[in-house]
Amino acid sequence: MSPESWLRAAPALQAALDHAGGTHTLDDVRAMIAAGEAQLWEGEAAWMVTAVENDPRDQRLMIWLAAGDLDELVSRLRPAAERWAKAAGCRRVLIAGRPGWERTLKSHGYAPLARLIAKELQDEL
Repeated sequence: MSPESWLRAAPALQAALDHAGGTHTLDDVRAMIAAGEAQLWEGEAAWMVTAVENDPRDQRLMIWLAAGDLDELVSRLRPAAERWAKAAGCRRVLIAGRPGWERTLKSHGYAPLARLIAKELQDEL
């Protein structure tokens, strides 16, 4: 990832992080990509960050940040990431995101696997 690529991606990825629950900073994401722990998929006007996750009996690609042009994300970056994941031995792709992704990707073979719910605890301690 070149410095120029990062400068283009950073504002859009920050916007996605703002909706992601405060789990990572932009610097965290950049460090993960630099360390090979995450992958940055770049388009002309869209960006996606993925990470391979491993369990004892499963390997999958998690798409956990996406920003920019929806059509480019769905029609260009997603298929490229899926091909890469399959070649890397992943059995499936999971997406952590807002409910609209389920509707958007249904025609591409994506279906609900589970529901993730959350409760903030900082106010209760």
